[in-house]
Amino acid sequence: MAKTLIGALALGLLPSALAFGDASPFFLFSTSDIQPNDLPVLQSKDVTNIVQEALSSCPSKTYLMIQQNGVTAMDYTHRPSVPRLSSYVVGGVEEIKSRFHVPTLVGKFDTDALSSQLQKACGAKLVDLKGPFPDAPIVDDGTPRVVLVNLPRLSSNRRASMKENDFLLEGLIYELAPAGEYTVIYTTSYPTEQEEDPVSSAHAVAYEMEDPYESTVQMELKRDTTFSPRAERTHEGGLFEKYQYFTPGIFMGLVAMVPLILILGVALNAIAGLEVSYFAFSKEMGPTAQKKQQ
Repeated sequence: MAKTLIGALALGLLPSALAFGDASPFFLFSTSDIQPNDLPVLQSKDVTNIVQEALSSCPSKTYLMIQQNGVTAMDYTHRPSVPRLSSYVVGGVEEIKSRFHVPTLVGKFDTDALSSQLQKACGAKLVDLKGPFPDAPIVDDGTPRVVLVNLPRLSSNRRASMKENDFLLEGLIYELAPAGEYTVIYTTSYPTEQEEDPVSSAHAVAYEMEDPYESTVQMELKRDTTFSPRAERTHEGGLFEKYQYFTPGIFMGLVAMVPLILILGVALNAIAGLEVSYFAFSKEMGPTAQKKQQ
């Protein structure tokens, strides 16, 4: 029976990670059935310990340790930019049996410690590509291997770069793990201070596209705070500048008075239209009235 590491954590939960300005996400998916501790971890050392414990049984034949530098959690919120990674993490690929996703990894994942453990405990061979492509074809001799891959940094068009790197990810999986027994450890790092602000550059184009009419002049009604002779004379502003007389409450009261005045007018008109003689209100004093009293 297939097990998932943390099934509830998916790319859709990444907006909650944006509160951590120095955090970057971490992804792990495997065709093997592994199950580490299900804990809401945030620190990189805790994630490293959990992954080392999960892979201590050497469940896979190929371990792809992919590093993407200069990204934030916000870069992964746009699902079309990482469609293949989304399918691996969320559950679109049937061969993936285990998934582990940390949206707010504070710090850097220790890839060296995990690589050393896999080499010692599993007898894996280290293959460092030093880039996104291998310099020469890698021969599969049947022994386990740890492949280190560094994806290119993002360009000014971050979404296009994310989509290209996502395409490289799928190509690396099919080229380096043809047998289907693999575990991908996808680590990221937050941009350094020397790099351009990722948040502004990532969404600069999208922000400009929000206004389809670029030539439209945007104006706001603001209170005039320039010099006014009347304000200079009063020292505290004019009477109508200091106080607000036509408030929303007064406006609502005036509106409510209109139907009340109409009702009162109809009532007065109805009373004025009554035709009753004065004798109807006079007291009878004749013989007939005396007989009624007896």
